Amino acid sequence: MKFLLRIVSVLIIVLFFTADGYAEGLPNSLVLKTPFRIWTINPNKMDFQSEYEKMYFGDFEVNTDEEDSLFIEGLLETKPVEGIDLKKITAYLEKVIAPELEREKSDVTIDMNEEGKVTFDGYGLYGRKLDIEKTAGMIKYALEHNIEYVHLPFIREEPIVNVLSEDLKTMGIIELFSSGETDFSGSPANRIVNINTGLSKFNGHIIKPNEEFVFGDVLGEVGPETGYKQELVIKGAETIPEYGGGLCQVSTTTFRAALDAGFPILERKNHSYAVSYYTPHGLDATVYPPSPDLKFINDSPAHILMQSFTIGSKAYYNFYGTKDNRESFLIGPYYSGWKAAPPAKTVVDSKLAPGETKVVGHKVSGLDSTWYRHVVYNDETKEEKDNIYTIYSKYQARPDYYLVGPEE
Repeated sequence: MKFLLRIVSVLIIVLFFTADGYAEGLPNSLVLKTPFRIWTINPNKMDFQSEYEKMYFGDFEVNTDEEDSLFIEGLLETKPVEGIDLKKITAYLEKVIAPELEREKSDVTIDMNEEGKVTFDGYGLYGRKLDIEKTAGMIKYALEHNIEYVHLPFIREEPIVNVLSEDLKTMGIIELFSSGETDFSGSPANRIVNINTGLSKFNGHIIKPNEEFVFGDVLGEVGPETGYKQELVIKGAETIPEYGGGLCQVSTTTFRAALDAGFPILERKNHSYAVSYYTPHGLDATVYPPSPDLKFINDSPAHILMQSFTIGSKAYYNFYGTKDNRESFLIGPYYSGWKAAPPAKTVVDSKLAPGETKVVGHKVSGLDSTWYRHVVYNDETKEEKDNIYTIYSKYQARPDYYLVGPEE
């Protein structure tokens, strides 16, 4: 019986990767995606094909290890073929993709003093490791069947969350509930100051069950007196310096943690144009309190504790609470409506000296982006409701925009 089970398992597992006699030439584009990073590659320019040997059971391609092959010796046939090589895809993933995504888990100890101030010792980041074998198989299948997107699968390791405060435990704050991250690489010094200052306003904030979270209310006043510096913000057609420029990095990271939590989103607005700091495009949340703002509801069974911080050039949010049976999935992105940047725009500004030029906008292409957040509750007692949240973003095409002083 064990012998028969081995044969069946070997044959069933490999049906997903059945050979189709793939023709010459690969798709020109393949998107490898995660909720926090996207790669677009051109398979025709990648070294993914070669002449190598495959094992077949009849007309079916099979992959088996040495131990299994001993049980079915004589049933398999080895043939030389030319096509997509899993080994080459694996080598690419190991060298290029995996190092950018993998990280060790980071445990955290959480406490609260008599004044109600919450402290964190550690970062509470879950560990993640790219499932390279599964990813290679998915890429091969996508190339053979002209599939445009591959969502990268991870092996996840949960952090140890050690909560010392009995008051926090009573609130149901016992484990990592969700998380969000963004990358602000290339930000100027003032923007980095504003990001860290903004994140500090939320670190240790607690959201009650069924409470509406309003980003602007927790953020408070934004100005030099609250630690902010002048940096670029989008104001209509212009991008100009104001106190707090860069706070949308904070709100965008918050938004992604709320999406991961499966919380109902009450208010969210995308930026006027696609900003490089908020890739992948379509998962950003611009704020300029009182409007636009970011709002969501904690519909989990317990309080939610927020932890916000930066490591290097990345911003993070962790939500701690009590997990229920829900699972949150992000589907997308689906991009369309690409528009080239219009010709440069020049406007005379009487406030500028003759011959003076001021750059108030850089050209950027326009596009439409759609993501879907699907929440599966896995709870028969929970009332059925619309659990698909569509995240639609329309980004304008913008020109290079100059202000010039009047002629003498």
